[in-house]
Amino acid sequence: MASIVLKTVFEILAAALLIYGFMHERELIKFEDYLKMVIVVNYRRYKRRKRLEQIRKNRDFRLVSSKGKTVTPVKDYYVA
Repeated sequence: MASIVLKTVFEILAAALLIYGFMHERELIKFEDYLKMVIVVNYRRYKRRKRLEQIRKNRDFRLVSSKGKTVTPVKDYYVA
């Protein structure tokens, strides 16, 4: 009995959202474009940040003494 009531409520809600979507189509399109822009911008920022971290990681160099032991590098300076 409860499942039938729940199913009916969801069907009514879906129909109401569909009607609302047809009535406010332009606003929904603007919202979709805004959401797409936010996702793209944040993804580009994420990729750029990861790329810069990789570049900084690759720029770190290791100094090796004549005995073959690694000397800790200075982190304050980056050498190109």
